[in-house]
Amino acid sequence: MKTLARTGAVLSFTFLSIPGLALFAHAREHGETGAAIFGSLFIGIACFAGTILWLLGEKCGANSNGK
Repeated sequence: MKTLARTGAVLSFTFLSIPGLALFAHAREHGETGAAIFGSLFIGIACFAGTILWLLGEKCGANSNGK
């Protein structure tokens, strides 16, 4: 369970960061502030979702002995 949650955390961070970075690149090239705002939103969600999934895997993966 812990490995599955960690894999999901890394994948969600990756798949949400890539569009955010692409929107930043598009905003830089075309001078659009809306794309930069949405890029920031995607990267923020990526950081939040990745961290939450990672911590959920740590919590759910623990045994009753705390190991």
